[in-house]
Amino acid sequence: MKLIYQIFLVTIFLISCKSEKQEQFEKDIIGEWNFAKYLQLHKQDDKQTIEEPPSPFNLNLGGFIFNKDGTLVDEAGFFDIDEGKSREERRVFYKGDSTNYKIIDDSLKIFNPIEKSWNRYKIISISKDTLTLQKNKDYYLKYYKPTYKLNPNETFDKIIVSSSGCYGTCAIMSIEFNKNGDVLYLGEKYNTVNGYYTSKIPKSEFKSIEKSFKKVNINRLDNIYSANFTDGNTITVSFVRNNKIIKTISDYGSQAPSKLIFAYRKAMFKYQQLKLSKFPKKENFPNSAWINFDENSKQIFLSQSEKFLLLNEILNAKKVQSNFKTKYKLIIYNDNDNDFVLESDGRFYKHKNDIYDLGYNFFDINNLENRTEHF
Repeated sequence: MKLIYQIFLVTIFLISCKSEKQEQFEKDIIGEWNFAKYLQLHKQDDKQTIEEPPSPFNLNLGGFIFNKDGTLVDEAGFFDIDEGKSREERRVFYKGDSTNYKIIDDSLKIFNPIEKSWNRYKIISISKDTLTLQKNKDYYLKYYKPTYKLNPNETFDKIIVSSSGCYGTCAIMSIEFNKNGDVLYLGEKYNTVNGYYTSKIPKSEFKSIEKSFKKVNINRLDNIYSANFTDGNTITVSFVRNNKIIKTISDYGSQAPSKLIFAYRKAMFKYQQLKLSKFPKKENFPNSAWINFDENSKQIFLSQSEKFLLLNEILNAKKVQSNFKTKYKLIIYNDNDNDFVLESDGRFYKHKNDIYDLGYNFFDINNLENRTEHF
């Protein structure tokens, strides 16, 4: 009887210890953690084991934001692809970036909404600024707590993300987010929705999208990132304030910093979570513009996101009566090889007998006459 009582006390003590450890982990894990690196435990043929996230993009793991209520944000987001369809019919589906987690003893479980199962990690340690998890017997995953110095004066009026497509079924699309909550979306090919649409988001959501980009420290990023292979996809992101393009970043082949990639991918697939309405002026308005000087036929090249910005400005411009001297021609190529030609001086845009006024000179404010080489 005495032996049974002692075993009972030891069991209660062990349960109590596990509970205290679990409570400490639950407390210490709260907050944002960025992925740092893999720590190899056992080398296999001198090759590092790398585990890719459940996503069609083949990126390294992103970080997490753990909340007290048992929910978390996965920085990489959750994406799925319809493997059951033919190659031409396959589409990427964005399932958001939020899910649930729970800690049991030293085990961290994160629910995967794509696979409808729990991803399991062993918590090795949590310190003030370092989280170490074990997912595989061969390596640890190291995370760190980031510190951001976000400039409160660095704000944008518009953020535009475009995807060029690739030699395959990469999405060809553009989406513009306005600080007032307006959204403009053009899906051209390989999207779950194609066509020209408008939508609305809360202003707080625009701030959230803006913050995800500001965390990357936009001003310190290169203008161009490029892989050394062909037939890939190019993503361009433009940031606009007071009608001026503050910065445009081009990323070919996913060579930009991971946090920028995570930010623009969730932004470009945001349309799948919105209530879309057909654009009221022109359905399926083309999104391709070559801009020429009349005098010497030089071409001004804009990135895809910049083209989409300009086209949206024209579509939303006021119809006026005005005289102006034509300096530029915007030639917009339709899928049917029919040229849609606009004459302009940078502020006014004329198509046949209709003249539209942007209210400012797009070319002058963005110094586009010096942009005569391909972006």
